[in-house]
Amino acid sequence: MNSEQTSGARSACATGSSAGDMLFGTGGKLLYAATRVALPPLALAHMGLADYGLWAACFVLVGYVGMAASGFTLVYLRSTARHHAQDDVAAIGRLLSTGMLAMGAVALALLAALWLALPALLDLFGVAETQRALARWLWLGTLAVFLADMSLGAFGSVLHAIGRVRQEQKVWVIAFLFETALIVGLLLAGWGVLGMLAAFAGRYVFSIGANAVLAWRALPGLRIRWRDFDRTLLRGFFGYGAGMQLSGLIATALHSADRLLAGVLLGPHAMALVDLAAKLPTTAGSISSSASTVAVSSSARHDVQGQSAALQQVYRDASRITVAGLAMALPFLAWFAEPIARAWLGQGEVQAAVAPLLALLAVGLHAHMLTGPVNAVSRGRGSLRADFSYHGLRIIALAAALAVWWLGPARSLPALLLAMVGAQALAAVAYLTYAHRRLCGAWTGLVSRVLLPTLAAHALAGALHAVLSPVPVGGRADAIAALALPALLWLPAAAALLAPLLLSGAERHALVQYLLRPRLWRTA
Repeated sequence: MNSEQTSGARSACATGSSAGDMLFGTGGKLLYAATRVALPPLALAHMGLADYGLWAACFVLVGYVGMAASGFTLVYLRSTARHHAQDDVAAIGRLLSTGMLAMGAVALALLAALWLALPALLDLFGVAETQRALARWLWLGTLAVFLADMSLGAFGSVLHAIGRVRQEQKVWVIAFLFETALIVGLLLAGWGVLGMLAAFAGRYVFSIGANAVLAWRALPGLRIRWRDFDRTLLRGFFGYGAGMQLSGLIATALHSADRLLAGVLLGPHAMALVDLAAKLPTTAGSISSSASTVAVSSSARHDVQGQSAALQQVYRDASRITVAGLAMALPFLAWFAEPIARAWLGQGEVQAAVAPLLALLAVGLHAHMLTGPVNAVSRGRGSLRADFSYHGLRIIALAAALAVWWLGPARSLPALLLAMVGAQALAAVAYLTYAHRRLCGAWTGLVSRVLLPTLAAHALAGALHAVLSPVPVGGRADAIAALALPALLWLPAAAALLAPLLLSGAERHALVQYLLRPRLWRTA
């Protein structure tokens, strides 16, 4: 076998592994989604909506701060992949030593900045005087945990960079299951919202330690030491890294704009409603986001090794998995939002307010999440041009949406979200059209592999809703009963619709052959 054949075989093996990692991550996200859906009703039963609003605000704040580490993550991915290909473990040790110490200093500065800004933030979010002590504990505690992970959590990026993606994902699955068990136990023990904080801390203590052990096992001789701090590496972290941090900061601001603006313009109650309404769509959308996460690390490895064919295959695999995952979940959520909200939250004022918001956010998030694979591949290649192009479109669209809402006849929360979701969908489709052509060199495949399956899934969900029209009149039990038949019909119908649109001829043939295997139909 010549060198070209060897390179091709290695590339094919790498892309196959990437696709497997994406599917494994999707399964993990599905399990994560189940836990996240189950927790809010339990949390609301053991704390008021006001306390839940403070907890939601925690993640608006830490989301902004967390972007300070986003550039570091990509530097870890690209540099570790290069050093690993050269079998230079000492260089990986210098990289981690420098990054952890630098990020530790940044983390301490950010924690001090939040402490100084707390009075202004409490006023900005309109926190009642009786809740301010609790808010301080929650916000500072959550941020401290998050900053610890930012400083010490580099081992997860190392595992991605050296191709141990599945190991890191297994740690993540165990960690969030551990967190879920802690939340349930602490809420039942009467800890309230502070139990959520304690469980959050327990999750990251476990994941940091487990990833560190796995990284040291995978890289014998790896050392993290003060004396290995290398100032020449800071340019990479704070040069290219700064651009990624700025991009991440803008992305976080835009991602949380619905909650933030609802809180600032309409009060903490509106922020809590939007956070609840976003919980199911965000959780469902995150099921397929693992494809983009794996695509970043896989693209970084293939790019530094000059494997252009593998890079294109990573994008195609990530795009198909993302489109399929989103189309299987979000159209059903959007069209059946009312019975789903009632089955989830029970009958009441909160459920009645959340249902229409849930439908709107599901549509907006669906459009946005379709851009994930193309952005992931661009980041893995070390380019941020695509990111900032999309940010610009989203900012323009958001400004237009706010103007429409402000000048409109009803300045209500549903009207605000309707304007923002419409603007988001337009920005996402415009950007996807541009970015797909830039990455692939043509628009071939965008309509047939991305837009058509997405629109077809929404049309199918709408037709199913029109035929069945499930409108429960009671509480959870009635809503669950009303959803039983639509859910039972939706999954096979959506799978039958999407399979011919997203699978290749060879893949469809293999699937049919698998389903027709006699052992699948044997009775016990």
